[in-house]
Amino acid sequence: MSTAIPALLLVGIAALWWLAAVNARDRACQVAGRFCKANGWQLLDQTVALRRLRPARTPLGWNLLRHYRFEFSPDGGRRMGGEVQFAGTRALRILAETDEGQVIQDLLRRPRSPGTG
Repeated sequence: MSTAIPALLLVGIAALWWLAAVNARDRACQVAGRFCKANGWQLLDQTVALRRLRPARTPLGWNLLRHYRFEFSPDGGRRMGGEVQFAGTRALRILAETDEGQVIQDLLRRPRSPGTG
């Protein structure tokens, strides 16, 4: 009986970690989808995958930094790559490799101070 509680705790922690990973990937799909749509590209959503996961110091403080790689098609035929970065649950930036070079968008919006336009 005394080993059942730690085992259940481990299973619970693993389930929460898995759920957080699934939610983070879904969020990466949404962010990449909006970015591609705004640029007139088609996101190939089955290509969104976690590339790197590590603790890091970000503009938001210490967070778990996730890098998701994705592919998109600018014309329905060619495939090109991109990456979206998250600090915790906040998207930091997204970039895409195109024929013209990199398209980079900073997604971190700092709240404005009261009284600033």
